[in-house]
Amino acid sequence: MREILPEIVKLDLRRLKLNDMAAHLDEALHLAAETREGHLAFLADLVKKQVEATGARSLERRIKKAGFPQRLTFESFDWGFQPGLNIEYIKDLTHLDFVEKRQPLLILGKTGTGKTHLATAFGIRACEARYRVAFFRVQDLLLRLHTALSQNTAYEIISGLARLHVLILDALGYVRPKPEYPSLLFDVINACHGRVALIITSSVSFEEWGQNMGNPSIVNAIVDRLLDRACLINIRPGRSYRTDGPLAPKLTSDSPEH
Repeated sequence: MREILPEIVKLDLRRLKLNDMAAHLDEALHLAAETREGHLAFLADLVKKQVEATGARSLERRIKKAGFPQRLTFESFDWGFQPGLNIEYIKDLTHLDFVEKRQPLLILGKTGTGKTHLATAFGIRACEARYRVAFFRVQDLLLRLHTALSQNTAYEIISGLARLHVLILDALGYVRPKPEYPSLLFDVINACHGRVALIITSSVSFEEWGQNMGNPSIVNAIVDRLLDRACLINIRPGRSYRTDGPLAPKLTSDSPEH
């Protein structure tokens, strides 16, 4: 009976959906025999394995649900590439006080300066802190909302966005406009204002947003809400990873000059 007791315990653990405790039971028993640790320490170690595994799976689900285009983190960000970057300010923001206070975070910079990387890294850090996060390219979100108008479901989508903790809108400004887009974007920003921490990246200035989207008056109202208590990361003077980064094409002696 003593020989099969561990197998009975494993079976019971699996019935309770404590599969990770069941998987680590033999290892924990062996370690307990070697170290002669007490019953409580043995149980604590086994429970810790379950908690860690459950937390890791929960994090993976949050990251997958957020819809990040790539898994980009602060650990993989090249802090030395942008000499003008206020690193201390950005690292202060990684503590996510702006999420708790539901403040907008605007990341401005020309193409290739690392805006999407930073926005995604903030999103993943928020997932790690158990916040609900969603990532959208602005063009994709507006197209989805525009399609939903004919099905009378746009309001439902916007209401769902307003229940998030963090909404990342990437590449605002480069949008192929439709007449309804400015109003739809305003509805998203207005619904999230003061309720959701908005992280927005843009390669163009605030003034150009209205010109690009074709309705400056509505876009001005959007900007007004976004600037309310906003945090700002400005890397507009920064270098582009696509032209100056380590993986950028290198000019050779036989490369054509322009």
